[in-house]
Amino acid sequence: MIKKGLAVLGLIVSLTMVNALAIQAAPSAEAAVVSVENCGAYLFEWRPMEYGSGRYFAILAGGDTIAEKDVILNRGYDYAYTFASASYPKPWGQAPQLVNMEGTWGIPENWHLLPEGSQPTLQIVLFTNNKNLAFKERYIDVVSLPKGVSASELPPEVRKYLINVDGSDAGAYQGTVTSGWIKENEQWKYRKQDGSFVTSSWLAVDGKQYYLNEAGVMLADTMTPDGIYVNGKGERTNYIPGWKQDGDAWRYLTKNGSYATASWIQDSDGKWYYFDLSSRMVTNDITPDGYYVDANGVWDGQISTSSGDKNNLGPSFS
Repeated sequence: MIKKGLAVLGLIVSLTMVNALAIQAAPSAEAAVVSVENCGAYLFEWRPMEYGSGRYFAILAGGDTIAEKDVILNRGYDYAYTFASASYPKPWGQAPQLVNMEGTWGIPENWHLLPEGSQPTLQIVLFTNNKNLAFKERYIDVVSLPKGVSASELPPEVRKYLINVDGSDAGAYQGTVTSGWIKENEQWKYRKQDGSFVTSSWLAVDGKQYYLNEAGVMLADTMTPDGIYVNGKGERTNYIPGWKQDGDAWRYLTKNGSYATASWIQDSDGKWYYFDLSSRMVTNDITPDGYYVDANGVWDGQISTSSGDKNNLGPSFS
């Protein structure tokens, strides 16, 4: 099996250079992991004050009251939410006005600059049954845009919290952004709350990790710079696709993480190998579908002995 050993070495080099199948390793110190909660459309465009904290903030535009009908509990890829106990009034009624004290708007980023209690809010409490989240409650602090204040004149850090009471997206306001997965030219990117994209780092979403390169593009079915194989969906894996030696036998771990079993595999060199029900490569024998494989497990190129079809072209056509 010296030839097989050399073939495997060549395969590893080939996969690294061409197919870029990853060798599993822990992320390097340079590869930071960006952890975010997949917030979807933020329940009618609520804006998270801090990912994973369970706290949201919104500024009503075009009105100052909010009712149960205004809260969308299922939207996009967000989780399903329910209202808290009936002790919370629905409709909630009038929301206090957003304050401005000496040029400082009362948004979450500025709360530490305001006198205590100077920013009253209307609070809505929702629940989610998603057990993967750190907090099941959603505390949404709501205020309204003061009359006479033009949304177009607000700075971007304030506009991002605006929602329309008629149910349309906050994105209708110039300068606002919605974070999450973005598909551009058939490639996936992840936009953060500040409008920038995750780059050159791992991204943790819903218990899975994805790697986004220096251009912000999610990698898939390839090797990341820190030597991790990500599958076709871009998800980080803990296995190494390719040949595995099991005593005197050879097995083949496919890209989906399972061993080839009762099936053919075409290697990067174009040769065909058959793996039996125990996931071991068959050698010097006739396969169940009638093809002969030599001592190295390679199909000899001849038609199946169990087929009367003289046009039989091999394992890939059987």
